[in-house]
Amino acid sequence: MQADALQVQQVILNLVRNALDAMNAGTGAGAGEPHAVVISARAELKQVEIAVQDSGPGLPPEARDQVLRPFFTTKPDGLGLGLSISQSIVEAHGGRLWATPNAGRGVTFHFTLPVAAPAATPEPVAEALSLDAA
Repeated sequence: MQADALQVQQVILNLVRNALDAMNAGTGAGAGEPHAVVISARAELKQVEIAVQDSGPGLPPEARDQVLRPFFTTKPDGLGLGLSISQSIVEAHGGRLWATPNAGRGVTFHFTLPVAAPAATPEPVAEALSLDAA
């Protein structure tokens, strides 16, 4: 399956925006410390995994199972649609989206996409075709 680059870009952008929002809203332990968002990619034989890691306050344990559900949000002004739309996009491409708490602060959102099979090589085309009647 070939991924729609614009949709994959939308997923990454949403995850990065959420990471930035989480770090800017952080008021608990670690507030005022430098923050970082790390985007990484790992290619395997049959899939690619993209991860967006932040150093924000993380997700409360009760939110971890709900964060991908439509209309669930931890933001005061959030709609709760960004992650569920991202999940729908990833799943439509044959992948999976999930979150894991970091060892220290923050959370990492991961998603996988299957690696597309190489395109078949087209058959050679005759260099010149003639319609002239000789």
